[in-house]
Amino acid sequence: MLDSELIISENISKSFGDNHALVDFSLKVKQGEISGIVGPDGAGKTTAMRILSTVSYPDNGSLYINGVNALKDYRGARKSIGYMSQKFGLYGDMSVEENINFFADLQGVPYKEISKRRQMLLTASGMFKFSSRLAGRLSGGMKQKLALCCALIHEPKVLILDEPTNGVDPVSRREFWQILNRFASDGTAIVYATSYLDEAERCNTINLMDKGKIIASGSLEHLQEIPNIDIIEIKGEKVRNIMCDIPEKYGKVWSFGSTLHLHANKNSNAVHGIQSLLGEKYSISLIKPTLEDIFTYLTFNGAAHE
Repeated sequence: MLDSELIISENISKSFGDNHALVDFSLKVKQGEISGIVGPDGAGKTTAMRILSTVSYPDNGSLYINGVNALKDYRGARKSIGYMSQKFGLYGDMSVEENINFFADLQGVPYKEISKRRQMLLTASGMFKFSSRLAGRLSGGMKQKLALCCALIHEPKVLILDEPTNGVDPVSRREFWQILNRFASDGTAIVYATSYLDEAERCNTINLMDKGKIIASGSLEHLQEIPNIDIIEIKGEKVRNIMCDIPEKYGKVWSFGSTLHLHANKNSNAVHGIQSLLGEKYSISLIKPTLEDIFTYLTFNGAAHE
């Protein structure tokens, strides 16, 4: 076991009746690394986060947190863990400062350290001027930043975040990530579950999940090498109206917002054929696969990659 690997899970599985929520879930996260768990609703992200944070127990497999066997000594493992669930779980009738103080006391933070740590977290999150406001009266983004402060007050070596920015405005999401990057640079190992692909691209390592399994894992650059196809982007006015005009021989066409992505055979030179077919009013170009392209390719073709 490498000292720098603060999270090591191997072959973890979890079922609820006939529902196999997790299947052979294996993950290693190093000190200072942000590892993203990405997938649609029902992929198994929350089940994985609950097990990694020792809130839930797997059917089989192994889990080590900061060198502690978390399945045999969950109390010892929890000393190194900060956990933030999907839903706001703080006390709405307590102020921002009172919530942080409560969780600091709960985590055994030395009394003389609480004020210094609280001030640092409130300043970093932009919440300092709201320290006396009741938590229940905060906006959605501010509630999530408060929850993050409470998860970080005991300075955990491992931070587990389960879709923390769902429903949060873009500005608050950016500020949230600024805090995460600061703690990652100080050595915190972070696992970040999300269904937002743009957030996943901020992670050092990306783990794509589907139906309880990790179907691909690695850096964005590594994942972009997986699809053995050409990705052709088609731009133009009302471009979705021409989806049915592209013959199947060129490949599978997918709608990507205001553009189309054509998954064509590798080196098929389909760009010229599509340009001739659609004319000059459409912009046709070969691009690198996005995470959505990669996920679509893997799930549509039934492939899985390490």
